[in-house]
Amino acid sequence: MAGFQFPSELPSFNDVRTEFDRLLDRVWHVGLNTAPLDGQDWAPAMDVIDEGERYRIRMEIPGLTGDQVDVSMLNNTVTVRGCKAVPPKPGEGQRQLRGECRFGSFARRYEFPTPVSEDGITATCKLGVLEVTIAKRAEPRGRTIPVSGQD
Repeated sequence: MAGFQFPSELPSFNDVRTEFDRLLDRVWHVGLNTAPLDGQDWAPAMDVIDEGERYRIRMEIPGLTGDQVDVSMLNNTVTVRGCKAVPPKPGEGQRQLRGECRFGSFARRYEFPTPVSEDGITATCKLGVLEVTIAKRAEPRGRTIPVSGQD
């Protein structure tokens, strides 16, 4: 075969198996829909809870601290972004036997079903769990205005 060259470093059987396991895991857990991954290598798990007067988001971000995560709000959508650094490859005389931990950049978005207050947002990170609390916007209730007059 003229012009064909083998790559300088072929993936190991474990690399191929890990990628195949990741593919099966994606299909098994999220079906053909790729959300929340949407082209990302990984996305932290997220719970959204309606607590009546507010919403609470709980997101697992192991290995990250609060200053490594960005929480922003635009219209009715909250976005959480971050990046989990790739650890160094095993050194000489070492080999990785299993690689399930995910690394790299991520972005998760959630659009709330009711209006929220951009001023009523707090975020805390403790032990690898991010909690974001978003107050719901008070709906106008309307009122009756008495009419005074002099006849």
